[in-house]
Amino acid sequence: MATPHTDDIARLRRLALQEEAIRWKQTFTSREDEETLFKNIFDNIPVGVEIYNEAGILVDVNAEDMAMFGVEDKQEMLGIDLLHNPNIGPERTRIIMSQDESRFHFDYSFDLTRGYYSSHRTGTINLITKIRKLFHSDGQCIGYVMINLNNTANRERERELTIAKERAERADTLKSAFIANMSHEIRTPLNAIVGFSTLMAETDNREERQMYQEIIDQNNTQLLKLIDDVLDLARIESGTFAIDKHPFDPVGLCNDIVVSMSIKVQPGVELRVADNLPECTLCSDRSRVSQVLSNLVGNATKFTSQGSITIGFELEDQTHVHFYVADTGKGIPKEKQEAVFERFVKLDSFIPGSGLGLSISQSIVDELGGTIGVESQVGQGSTFWFTLPLG
Repeated sequence: MATPHTDDIARLRRLALQEEAIRWKQTFTSREDEETLFKNIFDNIPVGVEIYNEAGILVDVNAEDMAMFGVEDKQEMLGIDLLHNPNIGPERTRIIMSQDESRFHFDYSFDLTRGYYSSHRTGTINLITKIRKLFHSDGQCIGYVMINLNNTANRERERELTIAKERAERADTLKSAFIANMSHEIRTPLNAIVGFSTLMAETDNREERQMYQEIIDQNNTQLLKLIDDVLDLARIESGTFAIDKHPFDPVGLCNDIVVSMSIKVQPGVELRVADNLPECTLCSDRSRVSQVLSNLVGNATKFTSQGSITIGFELEDQTHVHFYVADTGKGIPKEKQEAVFERFVKLDSFIPGSGLGLSISQSIVDELGGTIGVESQVGQGSTFWFTLPLG
């Protein structure tokens, strides 16, 4: 006995389902039943629906549309004129009147709807709107149906994804540059340490040995600072950056930094503490605050060839202290001032350093509950500052 072919079985099943659909539709024996079906669809469809008569006057609107446009009473919307909607404008109105179906994607402003209808919403939403003419059997236009979809959440997600993508691409580029830069930065002091260690071993001249020893010490310090920056960056990335707060005297801290950093300033530059600093006690992590100030001073020494570098602080109010490091260096262009706190960024590739100091300083200040910034003019110097809570 032959078995039915698979395609025949599928066709028979399709016919049975079609007959079932016809029987179900025939149960709506009256116009009242059809209107009930339409009303249920109209009220529950998850998009906004507006129905206009042939003159473009709104005659009905569903609950989803009212919620979308911030309307609580349907009567507030009924009677508005589609062809004079301030958000649609003359050009879209021309398209609606000239075409049987039109589609628009635009930002809908609730500021423009004042006087058009009452709404409790403000600002804008990103709207996808489709408008279709309704025709009688004789071909005469009897109205319009408008379908509205609030696309704001999708647009915001698209914007966030675009920003995240751009940040990821920038971070990837910066990290690649960082790896190349780190290779150079590490090799430079290592070469000096190895080279001058060899020379020091080959000479008996006391003065030469002393000079070589100083060069080796300087490069040791540079290499250790580089390693410390990388380790701090790793701690920040992993969330294991430790903060240990205790009361201390910020005046004493500023004086200590001047003593320790004086050897780094260029000839003819004065590193000093500002006059008349206020007496106060700061409850914070002294070593981390010292690290930030040292980074700011170290950065200033690289770009200040004459004049002075001043460390100081002042009380902003009863709860915050404002630290600053002001220099008379070459300054930073306004368009680059925000970028200096980004990781791996170096404004001058010929200046030694990994491009991590200011970024790490920002992370430390954030962890301590403060803010950091810079004010600068090209040719007139820079003032890097940060604020911290007193306790």
